[in-house]
Amino acid sequence: MAANKIILKIEEEGIREAAEIVDAAKKKAAASTEKITAAAKVKIEEINAQAAADADEAARRQILIAELEARKNSLDSKRKVLEAAFAKAEETIAAMPEDKWEQLITSIVVKSAETGTEKLCVPAADRAKYEGGFLARLNEALVKAGKQGGLTLSDEAAKFAGGVLLQGKTSDFDGSFATILRDVRTRIEKEVADMLFAAEVK
Repeated sequence: MAANKIILKIEEEGIREAAEIVDAAKKKAAASTEKITAAAKVKIEEINAQAAADADEAARRQILIAELEARKNSLDSKRKVLEAAFAKAEETIAAMPEDKWEQLITSIVVKSAETGTEKLCVPAADRAKYEGGFLARLNEALVKAGKQGGLTLSDEAAKFAGGVLLQGKTSDFDGSFATILRDVRTRIEKEVADMLFAAEVK
């Protein structure tokens, strides 16, 4: 009888201990679950925040790229307008009336001649004008300007389409229209751009 009581007591103790172990395991599992869930929430929040930041950065980059592209297109358009403006100036010079052409050549020669005894290298298409009396008028203009009037024509034809090349003893002066236009463009391109695009916000 006593043996049965001892066995019963052991069984009761075993059941109680087993219940305590199960209860402790449940509590530990619940605590672990809460900890894992909390960590997961933090990680999800971090991921969401990073995703939002990445989205903002991507949007900022897209806006920057769009602005740069718009600026590039605007500059390209302005460059084309400037090219057209100077091309038109070149066409106007090439098609100017003979009296205007003569005034321009005279101005170039009088300002650029060092002694008034240079040789003039001119396009083949213009040679007849010089030989038809224009060379004499150029020499007269030089004398009036206080220089010698001893210009002569070079036997060699100029390689450019319009203008004049003055060949001196120590140096030459390139008075071709292409070179003059290039020099003028270098000096006044910004001024021309300001006139053409003055209405735009700087």
